[in-house]
Amino acid sequence: MQLFVSDKGYMKVYPMKRKSEFKDALHLFCKEIGVPHTPVLDPSGEQSSKSVRQFSNQVGMTLKLLEESTQWANRAELYIGLLKRMVYADLRSTNSPLCLWDYCAERRALIHNLIPSKMYQNFGKSPHEATHGSQGDISNLLFGWYEWVKYTEISDIAFPAQRQVLGRCLGPTKNEGNTMSQTILTAKGTIVPRRTVRPL
Repeated sequence: MQLFVSDKGYMKVYPMKRKSEFKDALHLFCKEIGVPHTPVLDPSGEQSSKSVRQFSNQVGMTLKLLEESTQWANRAELYIGLLKRMVYADLRSTNSPLCLWDYCAERRALIHNLIPSKMYQNFGKSPHEATHGSQGDISNLLFGWYEWVKYTEISDIAFPAQRQVLGRCLGPTKNEGNTMSQTILTAKGTIVPRRTVRPL
């Protein structure tokens, strides 16, 4: 997982399977949020690689690399600690499987971005409003983490089986369906996006 934090406190979580995917995550951050002026990066190989430096030159970023063993100097480390604490609390309170932690982290980062911040740079605005200039939409966060829901099964179901089946809500989907689409953990253990969802 890679967490990016802008100077306005805007958090974005990108799941990565390998460290070599850092450049792709940085590219997505620039595309979705905007190009940061001076990102502060760890001195690890994938974050200071030639391809990352070339990409930063192309988009007009000035990379700032920390000294080795001084990761605490990066403000993002504070946010990483806060995000981990919130994810731990969600996982523990709902007794949800640990393998779902990345969905929980993405949901928590989304909630963080929509809550007004005490950062003096934001003047009481949420990180989303300070970054984009408009208030964020919270309507797709109506379900709690790992909450029981009923969703409409869209596959062919023969009578008398119910089309409304039980599942667990893992938060809003990304790039699938409409704004209200939710990521659902099915009884079979698969994860599907669904628009027709209601609390149990």
